[in-house]
Amino acid sequence: MIDYNKTQHLIESMVFERVVPGVNYTFIKGKQISTSTTGFASIYPEVTQLSPFAEYDLASLTKVLATENVLLKLYDQGKLNFTEPLQEFVPEFHDPRIRLYHLLTHTSGIRGWIPHRDELSHDELLKAIVNLPVTDEFEHKMRYADTNFILLGLVIKKIFGKPVQAVATQEVLKQMPLENTTFAPQKDDCIPTAILDGQVLQGIPHDPKARQLKADCGSAGLFSNMRDLITFAQGYLGLKRDILPYSQDTVSLLFDNKNPQGVKPRSWGWDLRFDPHEHYPIILHTGFTGTLIILDRLKRSGLILLTNRVHPTGHNTIFLAMREKIIRNFLNENTKI
Repeated sequence: MIDYNKTQHLIESMVFERVVPGVNYTFIKGKQISTSTTGFASIYPEVTQLSPFAEYDLASLTKVLATENVLLKLYDQGKLNFTEPLQEFVPEFHDPRIRLYHLLTHTSGIRGWIPHRDELSHDELLKAIVNLPVTDEFEHKMRYADTNFILLGLVIKKIFGKPVQAVATQEVLKQMPLENTTFAPQKDDCIPTAILDGQVLQGIPHDPKARQLKADCGSAGLFSNMRDLITFAQGYLGLKRDILPYSQDTVSLLFDNKNPQGVKPRSWGWDLRFDPHEHYPIILHTGFTGTLIILDRLKRSGLILLTNRVHPTGHNTIFLAMREKIIRNFLNENTKI
């Protein structure tokens, strides 16, 4: 049996303590899958029950499940090796030092304030992002930023001649046995998120850049449900070796630190934690809306946590502290299996 009792208690306490309206969560250990649903889908404008099949705004999980998977497929085919300069695909970008792996590991140093960002049009926002400066953090600091994956989305658009979300749908999502993973969900299937201009967002990305850039956004915009995310997880864990649209040899490369010594560890796309006892890498990624995936390929175990912690408001810092406790408890309990 799967035994993550402390982690499970922490997850469910978020509902009882009204940190989040509801949760869908799954523990994986080899062929064992334990899934639970607790709480509500919404509390405003009315209380609605949460379904185990509900679709969530995955927010930044889009980076690794969609955008990066297109790039890993190209890597697996020998068409990219991630040392290519960004300028090769986005010639307007001014700094020749930036390589694709800098974007994948969030070590590009690209940052800067974009005035009135949420008021810019699609074209204005892309132009502003392409013209952001490379700071002295380049190669010296891992600073997680949506900018890196928006630029990777432009790389994909240059290669395929189509927006990143259209490419990800064709090259990744439609190549996998998925039923509810999409950039164009049905509203009624989706969990509501925050209130915007008096209206509850439902089936529309919470991330303003995803709403502005639409199909050109490589950092957010994907929706999915627990069943499909279990399928993804089984591919990354090697439990179903032909699920992902590239080889298990390429999958295994994700479970490794790609950053130089002295820089916060990061894989391509994925954040890294380490087993508390044996110190091998475990990958994880979070989404602003309240989503989380942790995967241990060595033990073939994992946790998928789905909440809409931004409903009805995004000012929910308690969740962030709770999420960190959940991650740490999972890693500790995972050492015992």
